[in-house]
Amino acid sequence: MPSVLIIEDDDAQRFVASFALKKAGHRVQEAHDGPHGVAAAKADKPDVIVCDVMMPGMTGYEVVSALRSDPALANVPVILLTAMSDRKHMRQGMTAGADDYLTKPYRPDELCEAISAVLARRQAHQDAFMNSVSGVVEDALEQQKEDLGRQYENRLVRAIDARWSRANAAGDVAYKDAFLVLVDLLGPQPAQGTGPSLADLVKQVHQSARDTLYLFGANHVMPYGTNLMAVFAADEATLTTPVETRVLRAASALLKSVPKERTATLAMHRGPVTLVAVDDALHGDQGHSLVPGDSIGAVASVHGTAAAEGWRIGATPAVATMLAAQAGSGRRATTARGEEAVELLPGKA
Repeated sequence: MPSVLIIEDDDAQRFVASFALKKAGHRVQEAHDGPHGVAAAKADKPDVIVCDVMMPGMTGYEVVSALRSDPALANVPVILLTAMSDRKHMRQGMTAGADDYLTKPYRPDELCEAISAVLARRQAHQDAFMNSVSGVVEDALEQQKEDLGRQYENRLVRAIDARWSRANAAGDVAYKDAFLVLVDLLGPQPAQGTGPSLADLVKQVHQSARDTLYLFGANHVMPYGTNLMAVFAADEATLTTPVETRVLRAASALLKSVPKERTATLAMHRGPVTLVAVDDALHGDQGHSLVPGDSIGAVASVHGTAAAEGWRIGATPAVATMLAAQAGSGRRATTARGEEAVELLPGKA
């Protein structure tokens, strides 16, 4: 229960008030005049002060004024007691800073109710203040979070820009004429529990396919989703075997390596392609990335048509014509880009 300080010069009145409050469960301090009351409040800060108005030496108004001038006691609720019911005196008490006013004689339960009321009002004021402060703090934290987010984004952009500025531009490759081979040796995803996990299967198939493609002279082999994209330089002059022959042989070798229970689809296109060298100085990674362009779109479109039609090898018409002496032509279909795709049949020319 809250502690209450009673400042009352009348011994009988002080005894009655003290008895009633102790009975109600309060911890009670007593002072017989104003100076002793102010000193008692400073020594042991109470939750509520009940103070008589008409006291010799220091009136209740003066006690309130002294309490309100002390930062440590300024917020302690004060209830004034007086035998005078004149509104003028009530206004004087409230102006001095009192929280409530009881006219003598009063019933003990009235005093207890007045104490509960001023404590409830003070608590409501504190809660309202804390809520307002909490709202300000939350707004400040949210603003701080946004500011930090912007700072992080700006630093990230600067770091990425710096990373690209350090990239090995000399490693960029622009092929004016190249063969692109898009390879899918997995087909539809196998049912779970019927063999190695998809991750293990992708790793196994990709590693074997990369070895085969490089064996036949691919300049670059890069992941393309779950597929592989191989680039063969069309103007490669260091090898005696024509590049188109090497491309077709690589495709045939890849298809032979696929188990009968899996389907495989390859697509071929000839055209310009650009690869950028990505040298990640922050993480130590290095490699090449394909730059999207017409050639990439063309081979991907042929691949999609070949897979939908059930062909093993699909090619653009120009590539099919170039390989006519080594591979027969099968069905023809229109790609999603509105271009023609041709089925290739190796060894059936």
